[in-house]
Amino acid sequence: MLRRIYQRVEKILSNRILALTVLFAGLFCILVTRVFVLQIVQGESYQQDFTYQVERTVKTSGTRGNIYDCNGKLLAYNKLVYTVTFQSDDEFKDLARQNDTSEDYEKKKVIYKVIKILEKNGDDFINEIPIEITGSGKFRFTETGSALKKFKRDVFGIGTNTSGLTADEKKLRQQQLNATAEQVFEYLRSGTMGSPGVGKMFDIDDKYSDEEALKIMSVRYSAFQSRYSQYMQVTIATEISNKSIAEIEERSSELPGIDISTKSVRVYNSSEAMSHVIGYTGTANTDELETYNKGKEESDADYYSSDETVGKAGIEKELETYLHGNSGSQTLIVDNVGKVIKTSKTVKAGTGNNVTLSIDSDLQEYVYNQLERKIAGIVLSKLTPSDSAGKDSDNVRIPIKKAYYALIGNGVIDLENMNGDDATDYEKKMYKKIQKLEDSAISQIKTMIQSSNKAYEDETEENQAYADYVYSLLSDHKVLVSSSIDTDNATYKNWKNGKISLNAFLKYAVNQEWIDISDLDVSSKYNDTDEIMKALADYVEDALVDADDFNMTVCEQKINTGELTGQEVCLLLYEQGVLDKKKDSDYNSLKSGSLSSYSFIYNKLKKLEITPGQLGLDPCSGSVVITDSKTGKVKAMVSYPGYDSNRLSNGTDSSYYRQLANSTSTPLYNQVLNHKTAPGSTFKPLVALAGLNEGVITTQTTINCTGLYDKITPAAKCWIYPSRHGSKNVSGAIEASCNYFFYEVGYQLGNKSGTYSSKEGLDLLEKYATQLGLNKKSGIELDEASPQVSDESSVRSAIGQGSNSYTPSQISNYVTTLSNRGTVFNLSIMDKITDENGKTVKNYGVKKVRQLNYDSKYWDAVQSGMRRVVTGANSSVSSIFSGVNYQIAGKTGTAQEDRTRPNHALFISYGPYENPEISVTAVIPFGYTSSNAASLAKGIYDYYFADDDKKAQLEKNSNTADEAASGVAGD
Repeated sequence: MLRRIYQRVEKILSNRILALTVLFAGLFCILVTRVFVLQIVQGESYQQDFTYQVERTVKTSGTRGNIYDCNGKLLAYNKLVYTVTFQSDDEFKDLARQNDTSEDYEKKKVIYKVIKILEKNGDDFINEIPIEITGSGKFRFTETGSALKKFKRDVFGIGTNTSGLTADEKKLRQQQLNATAEQVFEYLRSGTMGSPGVGKMFDIDDKYSDEEALKIMSVRYSAFQSRYSQYMQVTIATEISNKSIAEIEERSSELPGIDISTKSVRVYNSSEAMSHVIGYTGTANTDELETYNKGKEESDADYYSSDETVGKAGIEKELETYLHGNSGSQTLIVDNVGKVIKTSKTVKAGTGNNVTLSIDSDLQEYVYNQLERKIAGIVLSKLTPSDSAGKDSDNVRIPIKKAYYALIGNGVIDLENMNGDDATDYEKKMYKKIQKLEDSAISQIKTMIQSSNKAYEDETEENQAYADYVYSLLSDHKVLVSSSIDTDNATYKNWKNGKISLNAFLKYAVNQEWIDISDLDVSSKYNDTDEIMKALADYVEDALVDADDFNMTVCEQKINTGELTGQEVCLLLYEQGVLDKKKDSDYNSLKSGSLSSYSFIYNKLKKLEITPGQLGLDPCSGSVVITDSKTGKVKAMVSYPGYDSNRLSNGTDSSYYRQLANSTSTPLYNQVLNHKTAPGSTFKPLVALAGLNEGVITTQTTINCTGLYDKITPAAKCWIYPSRHGSKNVSGAIEASCNYFFYEVGYQLGNKSGTYSSKEGLDLLEKYATQLGLNKKSGIELDEASPQVSDESSVRSAIGQGSNSYTPSQISNYVTTLSNRGTVFNLSIMDKITDENGKTVKNYGVKKVRQLNYDSKYWDAVQSGMRRVVTGANSSVSSIFSGVNYQIAGKTGTAQEDRTRPNHALFISYGPYENPEISVTAVIPFGYTSSNAASLAKGIYDYYFADDDKKAQLEKNSNTADEAASGVAGD
């Protein structure tokens, strides 16, 4: 029976059809079971994963419009380059889960790998954090002022509204705003000093050095700023090499979130000469994003993303909405870990409008070079090997030691990086020497604080400088509490007058509780004064070691004492790459001592291998405005010194920006639009027209200049005093720039009612300043300071003094009116805006404000006087224009701002005299004499009226300093 059952089963099993039937039945059961699990058991989970694979739309930046000069020359354009981008998305969460790490850890690892690749191949990455670590290991900010404050607010998330904050929250906010560079670094690294709930910020662990951590956090910070747009790619490097591209693509599997793409970067031609006209671009900050996106939706084509490039200064900023190209978009299919699967739709980004200026870039560049040459020539004429600046306020000399220190103080030589990894042996040697000098200075200071009884006025200049530094340091650190000091106190006054020692003053301050000892290392406020003074000296020592700029003060003083020599300082120019020791024959001569350091500086300044802008000595800046007399269009608007816009766009060169921001020559400052000065004697044509129109003088009126005008108290001197000009009519008074004549006009303007009233005279001066276009902004399409018509003494105001204060652009507007006999314009640097197809979007026509209908004989008298300034025997500058083949008219002007510094030099002019084409306004702050400004203007006219061959020759010869002109102080 069993055998029969066995045989039947064996027969069944040997049947292939049955076997296949069983196999398929089993597979079907498995399939049914799997479908049941997928749809019923895990259906909700998989449905969520499926629906996460959705479309995401990301912005792509538009192309910025070009900027052209009036002749169609390209000044600003875009270049397509390869970039490295970083995208912080959910892919890092998946990696962290797989590797049992954190998302931050995975991001740091990837960023660090990319940075090493870039650095290995000589490429730079974009650092948006204004912090650097010097060669000596110190942290310092590369931003200053409002830009630095804005950065701190963004970093710490600080708003401007303090209502509702507790006392502790307000205290923390103030600490954050006052945070040092190192404290901000530590906050970004680990959250130290952050508000409650901030966490560890980027949580960069200690296995990374400070330098490495700073590089990582610069990328993280850029991504952090766009944290609300998960799929936004952040550019971390531009213009990368082929080597970096190849390596990043080869290692793409280990570099999630990293991509190679193309991007337009901004390029500038004639960048320094045009810098204050065109400006530069950079990544939009939070305030700019808020401004440009006001009232817009993120889906709008003109919506600005966090990685957007915007204008930061000049025309780039002013015409941002025209230049900016509308964004395009890419529709991405993204999976549940944030990975882009494919691009399903692309909307092409737009191109911005093109801008054409009224500026002639060839003229602009030539004038910029001429201005630099002239300023260099003035400095050379005043440079002296002596330690004394002299006692003549009209002829202040420049001791050579000031030039040596200027190389350090103005950041041409960087002290802090003399001990870095890339420092040369000579730099490290000099770093050690300066450290020893600094230690010696600190020892001197501690002695002054603890025991020296020598009065301030009896101390050496070096120790006086240290005492001033310590006083400022203690005040800045709130250890010396300024609000607690009784400024009427006799001891305080003795200190301010130099009658007591630093030790005596600080002891007294301790006893008067003007010193806050809470930050000092003392056990109790009941410690005796000597213990507190010791603790105070120790506190000062620590603060001096940490201070960013104390080493500069030490260098300045040790240069003055001769402990740091000019040769040692000048050799650093070669070691730090400012000059090339291999190509410069002066190097060996300087090193051997056969070329003195004085002669070295003189030669380099003469050849413009070292520039006035680098030194920052008086004078170091200037401006020239050239307008079309018939239209008010600006042909050149030159501000010296300028900057290289290419180094500030596409990721700021932080060390370069820091040097610009801290330079005493203020290269970031637009001299044309913001430097206000008294117009000096350039104001006299206006006063002449006021007197003639008001009937207080006629064209035939003569006034006898005795040199001393005594109708007011104190008496006012003519610049020629103790000599005299004698009898002058209005034209002759303009020619000789006779102060006495115009004092009398100013007096008579205030005496029309029969009794002298300064206010009556001032009101009339303001009336004609307004009529002639001086009492308004110039009209130039950039930010500009407001003018100030004098409200002090109509007599002194009539020679351009008092509180008269105008920018060169405003003076230029007034000169344009003088040149065309009464047509007042709003000046303009713009011609037109066109779209990418050349169609005009906006045309900037002539902006006529008013026409003045003064009697033609008044214009004749004033313009004749201005012509005689250039040609007359009684003019201080006519010799400068001797032999020229063109006819112009002009007026000199000097203005005193500071008795310890040279006068400002001004010269206004127009030409040709009979049928003016252009006006030229030249202003050189601290330029000594108006003859220097007139000489500069002469060089400009030589070029403007020359033929092409002569222009080419003049351009070729513009690479050395020009000679300073001789002139009369006060003319």
